[in-house]
Amino acid sequence: MNTWKRTSLAVLLALGGLVGCEEEPEPAEEPTEEVAEVDEAEAPEVEEAEEAEEEAAAGPRVEQEGYVVELRGGDGATSGELTQLAVVIEGQGEWHLNQDFPFGVSVTAPEGVQLPKDSFAKADAASFADEGARVDVPLTPTAAGEHTVQAEVRFAICNPQSCIPKTETVALALQVQ
Repeated sequence: MNTWKRTSLAVLLALGGLVGCEEEPEPAEEPTEEVAEVDEAEAPEVEEAEEAEEEAAAGPRVEQEGYVVELRGGDGATSGELTQLAVVIEGQGEWHLNQDFPFGVSVTAPEGVQLPKDSFAKADAASFADEGARVDVPLTPTAAGEHTVQAEVRFAICNPQSCIPKTETVALALQVQ
């Protein structure tokens, strides 16, 4: 067989392997497996980095089309003294809160902050109306310093055409003296 025919045959066999041949290519597969092993080993680190970014990105205010969610208060917090934060949701424009959706707020605080209650429903809200809601969150800092308090808010926002369930997380860096 001449060189041209051998080269053509080799190219066709290689292409056949790429198109769907069930035989695994021999040497080309080894580096791919090593890369896959490295990727899998790094996957937990990537996931942890993404989670850290999400936590770092959570601020005291989230503004989206149709609503704003905010965690407010805590100014002048003193260790050992009761203070209060407020989770506030406001509809924007033609958007309003769905009165029938199972509304809820879950609050988490680090060591150094005591929460007498960490879960709130519509009945716990200081105010709840179409235009917005406010949930007061009492807490007692037990140590000076900065403590980040988070609130996960579950609600539905509606306009005349549709209702959309939402979950937003807001976080406030509480400065305690």
